Amino acid sequence: MDLSSWSPSALLVAPLLTLVLDGSSVAQGAPPSPTELLRQTQDTYDSLRSYSSAGEVTSTFSPAGLEPQQFTHSFTMRLARPALYRIEWEQRSANFLMKGAAWSTGEGHFVIGPGQARPDRVKDVSTALSMATGISGGAANTIPGTFFGLGHGPLKALSDAVLGHEEAIEGDPCYLVSGRVAKIGTTLWISKTSKLLRQIRHDFEGPMEMPKIKDDDLRKSLESMNREATDEAVATMKAQMESARKMMSQGMHGFSIEVHRDITVNPPLTQADFAHTVAIEGK
Repeated sequence: MDLSSWSPSALLVAPLLTLVLDGSSVAQGAPPSPTELLRQTQDTYDSLRSYSSAGEVTSTFSPAGLEPQQFTHSFTMRLARPALYRIEWEQRSANFLMKGAAWSTGEGHFVIGPGQARPDRVKDVSTALSMATGISGGAANTIPGTFFGLGHGPLKALSDAVLGHEEAIEGDPCYLVSGRVAKIGTTLWISKTSKLLRQIRHDFEGPMEMPKIKDDDLRKSLESMNREATDEAVATMKAQMESARKMMSQGMHGFSIEVHRDITVNPPLTQADFAHTVAIEGK
């Protein structure tokens, strides 16, 4: 079982509508349908050889019965074909600094977070991004999942897509597409010029169901993370998942906003650009 994968909703391919004027001319600047815009944007990422950006994720969550909690993760990322990546992030507050990274130079897939003396070596890019998603504030999922064409990327996973009004992100005019990823309200800001994602918002409201996981699936998950699937390890992971499932079922309210800037397409990256060297701290 891949704990990171969301079941992608089928995207219906819709033809572009044209408005014929005077029997000969076509309306200029008519926006694409939401489905066509999602397809065009995914095609843009699929066409890239490499990509880099920086940004931050700001989040506010209110678990049932608890005070709101606010988090900010800043990040940088470099991505390249076929499966090269270096995603680094940090979460900073007045009392602590926590850093983490997921990377591959083509010689294995690695993830490291606070409290780890050594990185976890995992089986593939999907597992690495999945493990890094939560501790990176979601940054390890959105653009990397889209660039590598994984099913949990928002362009493939978004359902019930609706095209909204246009809005600029840091001066870049964007289309707004809203819908749902699983049961999470999701809004995408897609640059009209570059057809790249500039901002992503997730809204969490009410109880969220997490299915119970079988022991065999937990063993497979541990093995994908290159960890020994002992009875003790399975029991520990099962308890963690049950705790998360209980908390989510009681209700979760809040949102996260992920912004990308300093975007460079097809930068000339070398293998050395994907080596992670930042020390991991947590205090």
